[in-house]
Amino acid sequence: MKVVCKVNNLNSLSDERLLARLKKYISMPDGEIDLDVGKEYTVYGVVFWDNSPWYYLCSEEYDEYPKPFAAELFSVLDGRLSLYWKLSVVDQEEEGVLSSLVFDEWANNSSFYELLIEGDSEAVELFRSYRQLMNQE
Repeated sequence: MKVVCKVNNLNSLSDERLLARLKKYISMPDGEIDLDVGKEYTVYGVVFWDNSPWYYLCSEEYDEYPKPFAAELFSVLDGRLSLYWKLSVVDQEEEGVLSSLVFDEWANNSSFYELLIEGDSEAVELFRSYRQLMNQE
């Protein structure tokens, strides 16, 4: 899946309901988001918060892990789902059910993303491999 950034500042959004929902997850006092308008990004996974998709992508080439960004910040260039994604549904008890489309090892390990952020060498290498594959899709 490929997307292009159309908005990189929350303050440029005029829809108050959208802005309120995004601000539940994004706390940027100046509204700036680490994205480049007009730049194409590969989506490495999708998570659904408040029934809305958030795309996991790397804003920089050197990023070791993807970060979630609201789908409303992008236009879809290629909406084909990755061949490597599978549906993950995790009951988080008090927080409800978290649904996502991610690669198998991530889908089957609720701690995978935390391991990736912490720099776990196995998780980082696994993501690096999937990243290369998805970049070529």
